Amino acid sequence: MKLTFEQAMERLEEISDILSTGEVSIDQSLDLYAEGTKLIKFCSEKLKAVSLKIEEIDSEL
Repeated sequence: MKLTFEQAMERLEEISDILSTGEVSIDQSLDLYAEGTKLIKFCSEKLKAVSLKIEEIDSEL
């Protein structure tokens, strides 16, 4: 299944909520942090692509 921007953001919120409880082990925290950084990169790249597409569309006006 291909991840959407919205799904990635939702998972980031879940990770943030889990980490903020302080009820996970250091190993779990590290795993969640690693997952979160990958999701942040994915979202950042997606936003950059959308921004470039918007610029392309605007330049055609």
